[in-house]
Amino acid sequence: MLLDLSPPKRKQAISLTPLIDVVFILLLFFMLSSSFAKWQAIQLPASTASQQASNELVRVILHRDGNEFSVNAKRYKVTNLNALTELIAKNPQTVFALQVEKQVSTQALITLLDNFKKSGARNVSFAGVIR
Repeated sequence: MLLDLSPPKRKQAISLTPLIDVVFILLLFFMLSSSFAKWQAIQLPASTASQQASNELVRVILHRDGNEFSVNAKRYKVTNLNALTELIAKNPQTVFALQVEKQVSTQALITLLDNFKKSGARNVSFAGVIR
């Protein structure tokens, strides 16, 4: 029997340099190819507590589908500006408190806020999410 006196073979270590290069290239690619949206703030009219105390407060509920809202248990379409204008014209000093049901999209809320503004409402506030 012959003795094997050659040095034992070492396992080759995996080099991390190519992996780091690939990660760096991907990082550069995504940084250069992405576009950043410009964020805009929505300005809601601020009103003092004394003004709100003298005005009538009306609760507006935006429903889950985002297409309808209700005021005093009467349903309206979000896109029906004529009905909204008539509602606001009854008392222009009314304070409208918008509440949304769960899972209503932010875009639906913004659309309703815009329609209130287009219809002449001066006092509109966001009251929160109905649980």
